[in-house]
Amino acid sequence: MDSTMERAGNFLPRVDESAASSNAVDRRVVTLTAPASAAAEQYRTLYYRLERMREQRPMKVVALTSAMPGEGKTVTSVNLALAAARANPERRILLVDADLRRGQVAPTLGMRNKQGLSELLAGECDVRDVVRRFNSTRLAVIPAGATPEESTQVLASARMKQFLKAVREGFDEVYVDLPPTLPFADAAILGHQMDGVLMVIRANVTPSKVVNQAVEQLAGAALVGCVLNGAEVNATPYLKNYVKK
Repeated sequence: MDSTMERAGNFLPRVDESAASSNAVDRRVVTLTAPASAAAEQYRTLYYRLERMREQRPMKVVALTSAMPGEGKTVTSVNLALAAARANPERRILLVDADLRRGQVAPTLGMRNKQGLSELLAGECDVRDVVRRFNSTRLAVIPAGATPEESTQVLASARMKQFLKAVREGFDEVYVDLPPTLPFADAAILGHQMDGVLMVIRANVTPSKVVNQAVEQLAGAALVGCVLNGAEVNATPYLKNYVKK
């Protein structure tokens, strides 16, 4: 896998034709479906905050997780990666779905999920079979693929370490959608291999105690911040003047 992955950044992968229609994309991908919205602006703000952090420390591979399922980590991952691709069209941006238990990146983008990270790590295919370019953007995507019997074992494998090493060399920015932290060991295992980890929290839903438990479980990982997801515009009145009627 090493020699194949080392060539990952030397080509622009094919367009996934199943994502050619914007109607197939989840409406919550606001950086694409509603780029002028206040929500899309918040994702762009998140991206530029990461850019400022990069001025202080290397942060090529950034992972997103949450304490529990249903907090919006995948939607945040997709929007952040698209914001990165639009902000820097000259950079090679990769979005990886590492939630092998319930990968949602492909359906969120309206893409097929036939082969992905799972098959790549199993040695059943090479990177050219799984990396796809989303629509007309320069965003490269690796979906999760099929759910393996032992997701934790697959993600903790030497092949996963080799994969991460290869994408570091082949891409300028890599965004990784991890499984939720508390139900599984996956996020804690992979979190230590990331340059930065963002914790996505559902506003008015996730108890602070649960968030604290998730942070403790990620102890040792480079947790760089939290993303408050699902907050109403009314909660930030100053935004009202900038929202189109």
